[in-house]
Amino acid sequence: MDGKTLTDALYSTLNEASTSSFMDARTSYDHLYEAACELVSRTWCLTSTQAITTVADQTAYDLNADFLKLYLQNDRNEYVCKLNDGSSDYWLKWRDHQGIVLANNDDSIAIPWNFSIIDKSTLDDPITGTATSAGTLSNGETILYDTSAPFANVKAGDAIHNTTDGSDGVVISVTSTSELITALFDGTDNDWDSSDAYVIVPGGRKQFILDPPPSTDGYTITLYYLQKPTPVYSSYRAYRFDPDYKRALVMYAAWLYKYRDRDPNFGDAFYKFFDLKCREANRNENSSRNRTGLRFNFKKRSYRDRSYR
Repeated sequence: MDGKTLTDALYSTLNEASTSSFMDARTSYDHLYEAACELVSRTWCLTSTQAITTVADQTAYDLNADFLKLYLQNDRNEYVCKLNDGSSDYWLKWRDHQGIVLANNDDSIAIPWNFSIIDKSTLDDPITGTATSAGTLSNGETILYDTSAPFANVKAGDAIHNTTDGSDGVVISVTSTSELITALFDGTDNDWDSSDAYVIVPGGRKQFILDPPPSTDGYTITLYYLQKPTPVYSSYRAYRFDPDYKRALVMYAAWLYKYRDRDPNFGDAFYKFFDLKCREANRNENSSRNRTGLRFNFKKRSYRDRSYR
């Protein structure tokens, strides 16, 4: 499902011409990307893992920028992650962060009991610089080169601005610490000329929290999570979804456009179609992964010093 196929279908669904003033390429790609993230959240169709190496007495660890939400559950519907101490595996259970704060377990132990996920309380500083060579526009994407190699902490999905030609866009992928693939819109050229100035604004990130902190360096924690799809903001880059999900993405994006058009009643029909396709896809994903579709746990949760009623 490449960007051209999706945007063409979106224009057709909304009965708009390619020259329509109501729709534009950047907004269409934004809506389709939001649809892609929602599809993953609803169907669990893209998963990934992250290996985290423990540091003695350290509680918080940064998560990958493509982390969407937790994925792996045990047979009691509890989210879990795996800790390996070099010889044995331990399954740590998710606990809400409020409970961790109130329990105040500050003393390090050999094997932590629980983990949680929170938003990182600070944003990385914007990255500024100038292009050191030209990156021509090809199929809607352009390469930013900066030989000073400032891109170590840049991630796909971060916002990027060419302050020289007035274009704004998205980082599509990080080729190296000195090279980015980007998509730019609404500027004079929508590409990178030598000496063009840029600003990259990192997106918000999540953190993994251990409770209590570990007393030992070097343990490996494997976190299983739903993965945000790689952004598609050009004609020939594609989402790695089953082609059957194309109509769901288009309908969700059309629904967002209709709310901008102040025609929610008509737009709700698009959302209902998206919801139906998600339900169908969820059943297919559950079947292909041999997951049961519905489980109940009537046992009251209890976490040592904090119970839920």
